[in-house]
Order: sequence, then C-alpha cells, then structure tokens
Amino acid sequence: MIHPIKKPAIPLIRYFGKRKMGHDFTQPPIIIGGCARSGTTLLQSILSAHPSIFVFPHEIAAFNKWHTDKNGNQVPARIDKLYRESLRYMVPDTATRWCTKAPSNVHHIKEILQYYNNQVKFLHLVRDIRDVVISKHPKNKDKYWVTPERWLKDIKAGLAFEDNPNVLTLRYEDLIQEFDTTVEKLCKFLEEPVCDKIKNWPKYTKLKKSSAIFGQIGPLHNNSIGKWKQELYKPYIDELMGNQEIHTLLKHYGYL
Repeated sequence: MIHPIKKPAIPLIRYFGKRKMGHDFTQPPIIIGGCARSGTTLLQSILSAHPSIFVFPHEIAAFNKWHTDKNGNQVPARIDKLYRESLRYMVPDTATRWCTKAPSNVHHIKEILQYYNNQVKFLHLVRDIRDVVISKHPKNKDKYWVTPERWLKDIKAGLAFEDNPNVLTLRYEDLIQEFDTTVEKLCKFLEEPVCDKIKNWPKYTKLKKSSAIFGQIGPLHNNSIGKWKQELYKPYIDELMGNQEIHTLLKHYGYL
C-alpha cells in the first residue's frame, strides 16, 4: 500500500526518474532473479565492479506486481520505486547500463522481457537445493530460510526461459569454483569486456554490504558448497531426494 502522503509525489518521481535514467543509461539494463540463498546478492556485488554497470545497492521491489494499462499492456505497478532510486544517486560517466536484483524477479521474466521490448538482459541464479534448504535465517537460527516448495517454484519459473536469448542461467557453484570461466561467459552474454576490475571484483565492488545477507559480502570461498553432506542433515536430505521432481531438476542442472 502506498502511503497517502507519498502518493501525490509518484507522478513527479516517475517523470523525473524516467528522464534521468534515459539520460544516464544508453545500453540494455540487467535484471537479476532466482531463489533466495542462491547467490543473487553476490552476483550483484561482482557486477558492480564493472565500470560500465551501475548497480542499485538496495533491493528494489519494482517488478513484483504488475497491472494492465489503458493500452492493454502489462506494466510494473511500482516502477516508481526504481525511478525513486535513480534520483538518489550520481551515476559515474563510465556507466552505460543499470542493474538491479530481487529474487522474486524470476517469476516475472515474461513481463520484464515484454516491458523492455527484449532490450534487457536477465540473469537467473540457481544453486543446489541441498545447500539452499539447510541455510538458517540470520534472525532466527532455529528456522530454515527457504523451503523445498519455494526452491521448486522459483527454479521452474526460471527454467521456462532457459532457451531465451536474453536470459542467462548461472550456477552459484560455478561462480565460486570456476570464477574466471563463468565471468567470461557472463560478460559475453552482457556484451561487455572482461576488464581487470571485474576480475578483481573484491577490490573494486561498490556493494560491500547488503541487508539481503545481513552483513558484509566477503571474498569467494567453498565453505557453503556441499555443506549438506554433513551427517546432521542426512535425514532431511534423504527426504528431499525422495522427491522425483527435485531429483530430475538436480540432474538437469548437473548436480547429480
């Protein structure tokens, strides 16, 4: 719900924000989505090191609600959130495109592609469900962050667009274990050069902290890969692997 005091300002935010973004950016935007705990924040931090990419540091829920306009087109109901963020920041002269992320974006790939007339690059992050579902919530150590049902729903939403030329699926594990190869693949998809700054992203990233992970974004490490193999998780993982749909998707993404 929009606060009644802010509602009258929305047309002005839309007008000036859209105008500023049209001036600041000349290349297709980059939008990131995927199941929570799959590396979307990490990818956002890596991309922020690239001089051609301006990353909005806060998670913007601009694309999670859509409505039909008077011309019958699907439009994001709260695109003003994106425009409002654009008005808050000075964009470096080197930046030619913007990037934003929210896990829920994965459920609106079709609408996003249509809204930007396919002049957009969508990055879908996937990660082994066995590591995703054992991730505990930082604010509640007794609670798992993501349910198997959510992983399935999110993964299938992205899978439907796997062959779309404007959508690239990346595995979290490849980003960690095969960084150079994965970044080359990523930059080729984005049609951006693989520069030294993105190769050495921890030094040049503009996004060092994030509320999405409740703290610092640190250097790459393997600590969170294969954690599910610990004995204490065995009953939970055995139960997961009894689900044929999960088993099929794990195999599809090369986890089996």
